[in-house]
Amino acid sequence: MRSGHQDTELEPFYAEAERLYRVHGHQRGAERPGDPTAPPRSGPFPHPPVEHEPHVADLERRLRRQGLHPFPLELGIDLALGRSCLRCGTCDGFPCRVGAKRDAETRALRRGNVRLLTHTRVTRLDTDRAGRAVTTVHALREGRPVTVTAGRVVLSAGAINSAALLLRSANEQYPDGLANGSGLVGRNLMLHNNSVVVAVDPRRRNPVTFQKTLAVNDFYHSGPSGRYPLGNLQLMGKVRPEMLPAACPHGLRVGLTAHSLDWGVMSEDLPDPDNRVTPAPDGQIVLRREPTNLRAHRELLRAARRMLRRAGYPLVLAHRMGIDATGHQCGTTVAGLDGARSVLDPLRRSHQLRNLYVVDGGYFPSSAAVNPTLTSAARALRTARLGGLLD
Repeated sequence: MRSGHQDTELEPFYAEAERLYRVHGHQRGAERPGDPTAPPRSGPFPHPPVEHEPHVADLERRLRRQGLHPFPLELGIDLALGRSCLRCGTCDGFPCRVGAKRDAETRALRRGNVRLLTHTRVTRLDTDRAGRAVTTVHALREGRPVTVTAGRVVLSAGAINSAALLLRSANEQYPDGLANGSGLVGRNLMLHNNSVVVAVDPRRRNPVTFQKTLAVNDFYHSGPSGRYPLGNLQLMGKVRPEMLPAACPHGLRVGLTAHSLDWGVMSEDLPDPDNRVTPAPDGQIVLRREPTNLRAHRELLRAARRMLRRAGYPLVLAHRMGIDATGHQCGTTVAGLDGARSVLDPLRRSHQLRNLYVVDGGYFPSSAAVNPTLTSAARALRTARLGGLLD
């Protein structure tokens, strides 16, 4: 999804990212309304929304009768002939077996000018003696050392691993880690406040295979209390019996998942410099995170329970995800104009190392309350165009 805080300068890059990733969605104001909180667009989505299966279409009607505004969830999948999405039950959170999920590596490798080194782990970055540029990338490939040199280096390992690599690459010029003149590398880790909600109607089975096609943003800007923004609700891929706690008897797990609709509930995670990434001496990574903004998340869960019970699901179970749920990681290499208070400039280039770019979710100064992938892609395209990385 596009961030609701998008500016007009970034909008063309959102549109380009949607074309590259073949995003399916619906524009607000059409026959089937789109996201009521969506920012202005320069044009429609590249592809129409993915059609709901009947059980989800029925849910949409039930939610509309409550006065809510459910909308087709934007999805980056390939429904073109030859690489057609199978609409299988393992799309959400699993690699695609037929290459129809618009993952970044799938798109890049089809261009023919990209080489992907598999089984390779980057261990550190070296700079020149003056500490003005990165000169060498050190890696291990199947246990053997590999070195790579380049005039410009783009680090895109995710907010956690990018920060850890910069900190591990400390040297004489940068004893606290590369690009860390502000002391903020690894700090302000944000993961979103995420919960899984399983709504069960014992009277009706849920035969859906491809469930992740519907979202609700009626509580994004404010909830029933009206005091503060709450967040986003979206259907997840179908929860399976083995995903439920092992303490729950197998028969009960099978029964619950056969009758459930499964939601992701997402609220903003606020930046806190004490929430951070730290590399350990044994090579592991230590994450420290005290959740923030939990009052809003709890209110969003209450709103979700009311919504689902009114829609005909008398049993609503919720589980808040912990620090191990790192899919929406951001912060840790925050961007800004002032090098004393940020790690990267607005083009996501290090304030200290002018040939080093960090192009992942680490630059986010705040996390909003929607999936960050499209915003990361749009920002990466902006960096590539305006930063001269496509020369």
